Amino acid sequence: MSDQTPPISSKPTVITFKEGGWLILLTCLLIISLLAWALAPALFRQNERPPGDGENIETYEFDLSNPRVDIDTIEAAVLYRDMIPVEDDAIVLTPEEVTAANAERKPYLISQDLVIGVVVDGQPRAYPLSILNVHEIIHDDINDKPIAVTWHWPSGATRVFDRTINGNDTMFGVSGLVASGNLLMYPRRFDGLQGNEPLISQALGRTITGQEMELQTIPHELVTWADWLDRYPRTTVAAARPELKNRYKKGKPDVWFASDDVMFQTPIPEDGPPPKSHMLLLRSDGQSTFVGLDQLIEIADESGEAVVQHGDRSVRLIVTQYPPTARLTAEDVDTVDSMRILWISGRAISPESVLATPGEAP
Repeated sequence: MSDQTPPISSKPTVITFKEGGWLILLTCLLIISLLAWALAPALFRQNERPPGDGENIETYEFDLSNPRVDIDTIEAAVLYRDMIPVEDDAIVLTPEEVTAANAERKPYLISQDLVIGVVVDGQPRAYPLSILNVHEIIHDDINDKPIAVTWHWPSGATRVFDRTINGNDTMFGVSGLVASGNLLMYPRRFDGLQGNEPLISQALGRTITGQEMELQTIPHELVTWADWLDRYPRTTVAAARPELKNRYKKGKPDVWFASDDVMFQTPIPEDGPPPKSHMLLLRSDGQSTFVGLDQLIEIADESGEAVVQHGDRSVRLIVTQYPPTARLTAEDVDTVDSMRILWISGRAISPESVLATPGEAP
């Protein structure tokens, strides 16, 4: 009997299909299937995403014919159209729900939070900037009146529009483009397709390419929540979408406002205040006037009232300092159109407007 151990073979062990190879093959196929299932939506979105390449304005497929502004002032802002998640169906909190939300450990609105406020047929409603920073456009209906509340933080511009155009309830999209650094919207097609729509300047309230169209504005205010609630204790409020909670937290432009950086190719004005100064643009009877919020704060009286010369009339404003806001008083709100905008974009969009030197408050 031999004491020698049989030599160990140097050949690799091969698992046959019958010995368990089928299980390895099945596992590989399962992994491949799971990867395909996980990646397919992303690949589909990549192929089916809206037009735009983040550089050439023609790739966004809008109607660029008949331009009413210098076409060179139009530039890409984001990678493709509709990249900004417009709110199509505003969630609205009742006054009681607002009270409950503000009683929580982390209240929905605090006194110094900024809101865009509107009153339609006696119904007041507030739209917090904290959610508009993400959506830029909120579609809503107040007392059967369709409206679009807009806030473009890169240009600091606020506007509220009636969505009824030629008798139709119109929805807007974010084009992905800007003109003079200001938001360009577009009317969505009723057939659900995309392409060949005109571009609408948010600040001007009208189309600047393609079909001529002018939007009807609705009076609004950009004020603190404390100011709005004090005057409208039964106000309703637009709510945040729970699924976008993290995005709302990250969508705060405060640091950008505080910096000297500019975002687009808009020329820095040679006159007036620093380019990112917050201005109030007043328009009425063919006259338009810029007034700086810093100026208004300086000349406001103890009650927060200031007066500015706008054409041949004096306009009275209510001013707050922290944060800086200014709103028209009741006697002017229905006859003077006002909007917030940064000086760099405002001057480029409305170069003919007068830069006011506020007088002493009465």
